[in-house]
Amino acid sequence: MGELDASNWKNLKVAKNASRVDPAIREIVSSLNDNGYKTFSCCSGGHRSNLRRRFDRHESGYIAFSPPSRIPFALYITLRERNQDFMFEAEAVIHDGNGDRRETIYTQLDWQLLDQRKPKLRYYENLFSEIQDAIDSLPRRQDGHKDVLTGLLGKPHLRLGSKIVSGQMKRFTR
Repeated sequence: MGELDASNWKNLKVAKNASRVDPAIREIVSSLNDNGYKTFSCCSGGHRSNLRRRFDRHESGYIAFSPPSRIPFALYITLRERNQDFMFEAEAVIHDGNGDRRETIYTQLDWQLLDQRKPKLRYYENLFSEIQDAIDSLPRRQDGHKDVLTGLLGKPHLRLGSKIVSGQMKRFTR
């Protein structure tokens, strides 16, 4: 992720930047950003992970948030009951780039179509509609990333976590 700084964390109000976001989830990402949740990177998923194989797992999709947020966990809780066509995962990650100490702390929601489902567009359209509905029902971002960092790392490590987030946000504004 450290090498992808040039294509992540862009202001989506700028048309050139918005065109970099996967068109299938561009509206979802814009809604999240409008509600105060900063997205780091994303992919709608759905394509096969290896096009040379006749059968392969469906590629997973994701939306990552940085600074870290509780929103992936809120979306996970909502979607796990509503949608039985996908597997979901919400996670918090500390990533060390390529070992260059350009660390990034983020939270992420992942989805993957179940193996027994055929890769049909209707599954994804339904999922993205459910994600949008879930976003519309959530409040604007109210938690600060320090609250999230304290919950993830513990109070003794808040200073280090804040330093990492501060560094990554400086990369964001370049």
